[in-house]
Amino acid sequence: MSIVIRPGHFHSEPHPAGKLATTLLSVTVAGMADPARFRRGKAYVADHAVTRLEVSSGTLRGSVQGSRAEPYEAIIATRLTARPRLGNAESLRTQLSQLVPQGGQLMVSCTCPDWDDPCKHAVATMLAFAEELTARPELLVEWRCHPADDEAEGGRPRVGSRAATGRHLRLAPPIPGHEPPTSDRPSRSRTVPPRPPVRPSSPPPNPYESPAWQAFLGSLPFPDPPEVPTDPAPVGHAMLGTVDVGGWIRSAVELLTCLE
Repeated sequence: MSIVIRPGHFHSEPHPAGKLATTLLSVTVAGMADPARFRRGKAYVADHAVTRLEVSSGTLRGSVQGSRAEPYEAIIATRLTARPRLGNAESLRTQLSQLVPQGGQLMVSCTCPDWDDPCKHAVATMLAFAEELTARPELLVEWRCHPADDEAEGGRPRVGSRAATGRHLRLAPPIPGHEPPTSDRPSRSRTVPPRPPVRPSSPPPNPYESPAWQAFLGSLPFPDPPEVPTDPAPVGHAMLGTVDVGGWIRSAVELLTCLE
């Protein structure tokens, strides 16, 4: 469930604890933004540029009229906490001071082209919401706490609710040595046939040895191989292949002498 607010249109007496919530949230915003963007955000609120606020569990949305015709949409998300049991003004003042988020607990986004975190439109959204807390501090509970449908008074989940079931499943540890009860009905197991053995893959056949290629090539005549002489070739007075190196050298010297 979400609550839609038109900033500045709710007129009522200030709540005894509302002023404190307004101040604390404004201090959080001032610590998140640089002074120039904080002043610009306050100017947006004073000029009634924040035209719409929507509050739901964990999300604050604001429509801020900027320099273009279509307003910018700013979203401020926060971590949820347990819903407190609201009491008198003194106890409510303490509870609200604990519900006001710190800067590190907020995630800000906006449709404007300003990449600063937070931008002036998000600052204006949070400041406009802070002003609404002066007369209606319970809006801070709706933004920061779990929905009332999921939790009963005191922040405890209702029996049978989704929150109670989810937390029970997350927090309940298994009992040591406890086996889950089994049914008396015989189990029907499906017989899985064994897989055939995997055979090693054989190399692919040579396509050039196929009968079609053989028919295309036909029978080609191949010449007979030539005869290779095996006799040693004479060189002067020496023979190749002999081990008489000295005789081979002498014959070479005699041959050179004759040429002179």
